[in-house]
Amino acid sequence: MQHSDQPFIELAKAKEAISAMEKSGSTPEFEEQWKEFLRRLERSWSKAQAHYGKSPKWNGWQGKIDQQRRTDALLSYLVNARGAEEHTVNEISEREPGGIAINPAEGNSLFIERMEIRNGVITTLQSPQKIRIDFIPGKMRLLPVINRGRTYSVPTSHLG
Repeated sequence: MQHSDQPFIELAKAKEAISAMEKSGSTPEFEEQWKEFLRRLERSWSKAQAHYGKSPKWNGWQGKIDQQRRTDALLSYLVNARGAEEHTVNEISEREPGGIAINPAEGNSLFIERMEIRNGVITTLQSPQKIRIDFIPGKMRLLPVINRGRTYSVPTSHLG
């Protein structure tokens, strides 16, 4: 059997999507790279099946992996999140908006004398106290996925 790099190329692209998630500058960009990761990961498995399926040794090895893909919480979630994303209109993630928090720099009470907000931007903020402003970034949250009528919870374990 000739060697094929196709499964490894797809796996490398899945790793690139992880790297792009780490470097993403926005929640929508992060979410798109998550979906790209799911697609590339499953394509890697499909390419491996297409290539190695011709080998007599493949069936024994494939059965064990297919079993893990069905029963392991993480692997099953990844397979079915990609399936739901590609073949249904169900959401697999949701965006939680970010915001700001205005707090006292010291103590636990804050008096604000005057605050003006114009077009969503604080233009004036006056207080006799020191103020701490915390920026809370938006984030993406994984959802349980529904694929082929079955719900797959967000995993909390992998291979025990």
